[in-house]
Amino acid sequence: MALQCSFAELRALDQGDLDAVQALLDACTRALLAPSLWLWAIGLTLACGAIGALLGLAKGRWLWGLVWGAALGPLGWIVVVLSASARTPCPECATPNPPGRKRCRHCGVDLVAAAARSSRSRLRDASRRDGWQ
Repeated sequence: MALQCSFAELRALDQGDLDAVQALLDACTRALLAPSLWLWAIGLTLACGAIGALLGLAKGRWLWGLVWGAALGPLGWIVVVLSASARTPCPECATPNPPGRKRCRHCGVDLVAAAARSSRSRLRDASRRDGWQ
């Protein structure tokens, strides 16, 4: 009869019998080193990382989402979803743009020049467009 690594076997184990203890330890070691267990663990880690990367892509931080998803699984997904977005909104149309982008993908405004302007100059430009001087 082969030993199974289970709590029932552990409860029934006579701790004074060193051969039985060693046999149960060997059975548990074989169970933990089984390739199928490691394939499942690696597969689930990769799947959680991929889902985290997709969630992070929506925030402009796919690598950050990949790391959190692979490290913590569904808890990492929550961290990614609740994090601040790295996408910068366009000052003209408020469309979120990926970091490092030079022009807005929606309205074509130069984001570098728009970021350099102060809020006062933006207000002045808006008032001139409305006819106020």
